[in-house]
Amino acid sequence: MFVNYIGQLDLKETAIGDQTGNQPVFSNSKQTALRLSIVIPVFNEALVLESVVAGITAQISDLEDSYEIILYENGSTDNTLELAHSLAEQYPQVVVFTSPKPSYGAAVKNGILATRGEQIVVFNADFWDIPFLRKSCELLGDYDMVIASKLHPDSEDNRPFVRRFITWGFNKLLQVLFGFEGSDTHGIKAFRRSRIIPIIEQCVTDGEIFDTEVILRGERAGLKSVELPMTVEETRPSRYSLFARVPRTFRDLKTLYRALKS
Repeated sequence: MFVNYIGQLDLKETAIGDQTGNQPVFSNSKQTALRLSIVIPVFNEALVLESVVAGITAQISDLEDSYEIILYENGSTDNTLELAHSLAEQYPQVVVFTSPKPSYGAAVKNGILATRGEQIVVFNADFWDIPFLRKSCELLGDYDMVIASKLHPDSEDNRPFVRRFITWGFNKLLQVLFGFEGSDTHGIKAFRRSRIIPIIEQCVTDGEIFDTEVILRGERAGLKSVELPMTVEETRPSRYSLFARVPRTFRDLKTLYRALKS
């Protein structure tokens, strides 16, 4: 069941932006339970990663040692991995995992599976918001999934028309093919760990469609969900061309359709 949250919340999206090798290459964390885990998949994010970690840790300093930030590097060709190691030495909350294969979905999936906090928030390096984090942590007392939706009635989407139309069309496609009851599956989101881990373990996709698979499977499993409004501002172009992204998305949807129908 999806519920639209109506309240004072302004979320900023700064961009719209294998199991192999999934051992942690550096970790400062003790094997104890935490309140919160923040998962950030990172691919060629050397220019922004330091400011992202510094910004997040500064704004949730009141949580002290009750949280972790999992940086899941996957196949970067710049010095993202070296920078992540350096940040792990500087910030005791940072844990680094790495995989040689560039795969957003696999990075998110394995990052979530590696979490120790009962509350999980998934950010991107160019897409994170502390008001969402705090509000979702409150809502996770009553909900299993919290999603920041670009199509929420109170959201403000300032992206180009083509991008907004694609988001709308993709959501309509999900409604037709899968009976999806929500309004968005991509973007920042939060989960209750005990409820989402069994869902994550069932997922079969590893591309950008992974976000969609998680939400669809969660909905079908009866997880209780709420959508929050957001303000969308695009500050850098997508890394993937529309001509490359659309065919890949349809291939992933075909895989997902078969998996969910089986």
